[in-house]
Amino acid sequence: MILAAGCLLDHDAPTLVRAAAAAGFDGVGLRLSGEHALPSDRRVDELRRMADDLGLAIHDAEVIRIDRTWSPTSVPPDSARRLLEAAARIGATAILVVSDLPDEARTGEAVAALVEAAAPLGLHVGLEYMAWTTPATPVGALAMAVATGCRVVADVLHHVRVGAGVDELRAVVDAGRLGWVQICDAATAEAVELADVDRDALVREARHGRLPPGHGALPLAELLAAVPTDTVVSVEVQSDELLGLAPHERARLLASTTRSLV
Repeated sequence: MILAAGCLLDHDAPTLVRAAAAAGFDGVGLRLSGEHALPSDRRVDELRRMADDLGLAIHDAEVIRIDRTWSPTSVPPDSARRLLEAAARIGATAILVVSDLPDEARTGEAVAALVEAAAPLGLHVGLEYMAWTTPATPVGALAMAVATGCRVVADVLHHVRVGAGVDELRAVVDAGRLGWVQICDAATAEAVELADVDRDALVREARHGRLPPGHGALPLAELLAAVPTDTVVSVEVQSDELLGLAPHERARLLASTTRSLV
């Protein structure tokens, strides 16, 4: 069970690591591209030693965003290569990727280039799908994973919002392309109309309005039952309501609510 970066974006990386360890998580994800950035190799090495001493794995680093600044030849820009190198140095096993490019072919070329760049560093590329990204659905993400060699990251909030359910998640599992699952809860389990996505509303919910697992309406038990028991489950709860809790209290709450489901 992993404490995702999004749960403690209001605190630095060492605080997240200490809170995760105190709450009994097995590992963490880090937003190395932003709030958990480490300004030097020395700081990266220090955090890796801290995690090792606490018995925590650094599971994934985030986030590489594929956008219009990428070369038409899909060579990863320097910023992406630096993040890959930092992720490898800190001991992460995966890098989280999303694409803001509307063009599916260009996204596929960029993801394939990242897979090629990540492999020598011992990193897997995890591609996340959301209603406003490319791909937007688990079906599209699976097709891209098969074509490029990346893995699929299934965030249950986005999975449900795009109208997917157990069958779509099981298809990713059966194809051997599931990277990891991000879980949270939400006030409703409604799907959106992909042809008319309210991007701002979905982004606001994902970044500010998530609920602890088991505190909402998402079919978490059914979705988790569709994945192997050794699947990495990353608790991803970005919630303004939890900002008043101290880091250790927040991590303990999320650990306890998740353990009742996992």
